[in-house]
Amino acid sequence: MEDFTFHEAEPDLKAQFDFEASLFHHAEHLRLQASEGWHWFYISQEKRQAIVASVFLHFDGAVASSAVRSPFGTIEFSDVTPIDVLYAFIAFVEERSKSAGIRTIELKLPPLLYSPSQGSLLQTFLFNQGYGVKNAEAGTIRFTDGDFLMPLNRLERRQLRKCEEHGMTFKTLAHSNLESVYAFILSCRQKKGYTLSMTLKDLQRVMNKFADRYILLGVFDQQKMVAASVAVKISSSIVYNFYADHDEAYDFYSPGVMVVKGLYEYCQHHQIAMLDMGTSAVDGKPNFGLLNFKMRLGGMPTPKLTLEKNL
Repeated sequence: MEDFTFHEAEPDLKAQFDFEASLFHHAEHLRLQASEGWHWFYISQEKRQAIVASVFLHFDGAVASSAVRSPFGTIEFSDVTPIDVLYAFIAFVEERSKSAGIRTIELKLPPLLYSPSQGSLLQTFLFNQGYGVKNAEAGTIRFTDGDFLMPLNRLERRQLRKCEEHGMTFKTLAHSNLESVYAFILSCRQKKGYTLSMTLKDLQRVMNKFADRYILLGVFDQQKMVAASVAVKISSSIVYNFYADHDEAYDFYSPGVMVVKGLYEYCQHHQIAMLDMGTSAVDGKPNFGLLNFKMRLGGMPTPKLTLEKNL
């Protein structure tokens, strides 16, 4: 371990990682979630002057959380990080947090299929050191290396065909359409008794800062929007279907299938290997209808855990 040193610092906008950091691991994105309260813990390999592992925690009272208003935040690390060093790093983060008055650490992990090998190792190490499951959600992932239609359930193939025969069209939209896309999705959610986790102003701020990471999509019946999505490029290999919904008046057609097909083909065109269709849960319990829909679209179930430890 002599070549690897542990550090705690303020988030650094110029930090160079020895791995591809996800969007939610960038200091600028963290500060859009919460303007202050972030603590950065990292491992440096001194010989190469490289950051080989890193985690950001937001301190709020006696609780430290890895995500404030993002889908996940976790310990990200390079394949060169020795496993014993990674294990010891978890204890370092806990010790430094506890000395600052933290009594609980919450880690909101990404779906396991993002990186099955690294994710399994990290989860095991966290369980070994006393972390328990605070929340478990079922995510669904599609790898984009084949024909979109191949794994589709017969019902969803029929729904897609009905959309096409009706003359519906799919479009990738300019960012100038954000307000109308947001209003449409919010209206759909409110009719079902739900809302959105971000305000329009918040979403505009993050899209302005990371314009190349956000994708707007819509399905139209002539000029009428009947389904829409706000998707996020989490990394060079993953697109996340962040917000998506459709007009309930078009339930007969299920235009959400056309949204997913368009997003899938977008990923293929841009050599993006994985489409994250999101979790399917309400108040910590499975949303069976939504989960079944995503699985009928060929989605592979994957656990998405939030872990917690009382120090």
